[in-house]
Amino acid sequence: MRKLNKKNLVYLLIGVFVFALLINLPNLTSRYILRVLNQTLITYINVLSLYVVFGMAGQTSFAQCGLYGIGAYITANVATRAGLPPLVAVVASMAGTALFAFIIGGALFRLKRFYFTFATIGLMMILNGIFANWTAGTGGPAGMGNLVQFSIGSYVFDTEKHYFFLILFCALLVTLVSWLIYRSVLGRSFMAIRDDELAANCMGINSLLTKDIAFAISGAMCGLAGSLFAFLAGYISATSFDLSQSQLYLVMIMLGGSSSPLGAAIGSLLLSLMPEWFRFLKDYMLLVYGVGIMVLMVVLPEGLVGGIKDLYEKRSHRKQSYSDAS
Repeated sequence: MRKLNKKNLVYLLIGVFVFALLINLPNLTSRYILRVLNQTLITYINVLSLYVVFGMAGQTSFAQCGLYGIGAYITANVATRAGLPPLVAVVASMAGTALFAFIIGGALFRLKRFYFTFATIGLMMILNGIFANWTAGTGGPAGMGNLVQFSIGSYVFDTEKHYFFLILFCALLVTLVSWLIYRSVLGRSFMAIRDDELAANCMGINSLLTKDIAFAISGAMCGLAGSLFAFLAGYISATSFDLSQSQLYLVMIMLGGSSSPLGAAIGSLLLSLMPEWFRFLKDYMLLVYGVGIMVLMVVLPEGLVGGIKDLYEKRSHRKQSYSDAS
């Protein structure tokens, strides 16, 4: 019991330190770095959506950036063209993207194993084509600009600092929701399908509906991220929502580890900030990514979080064995 209390105290102190750092971060960085951090937090929400459908439900999806784009364009049309309140646009983006994911998932999840993955690549390409060519709904190749700022009543979020706290709040909220799902009966159903879909069906779990629910939840998260991006950037176009970005999301969660939201956070942070840290290698970043991923998959196939967890468990087991031998 004493060890448990001590462990919880350590976690609490770390949490307080991280929270204090985040609250004071806007005062410690430049406006440019704050914009990078804002985009990193939005990326984290997208990667966290992949944690739900891939990490928990075991379904590899390349469609996340397409869902992200749907959320952004819904926000642009609802808030700027229709002139409705920004909060209404955010809710519409989350609901609309979740509904789209649920409907399209009902068809795609009838495909098994890697066929579903290939189908999401096709979906991503279709969505990007729509974004780039549907002038009436997306602005076509020119995109959509002069988007309204996010506001609550008369309070307008018109600075990077304001957006940082807004996006941070949303990221923490989505993290909490992911943790609650993980601890819920629904989350256990997701993981049962991930571990053995046939056994899950024999236990009475409707695997098709359950996977579809996971895809819809991830769609809602992508819709939120897209909405935040539209307000932050003030301009959106098809180039922001292409297949390569979806591929990067998958790399991020594999790098950090797909077993927990912490892995999504670590992967998003590292791959979003690496171009800023290693500007002198900008012409070789793809090479660095490729070599780093191959090394990681050989040394730590479960990602950084999974690898550290395994090392900790092995060390604890050795200590226990030594104690028993003494």
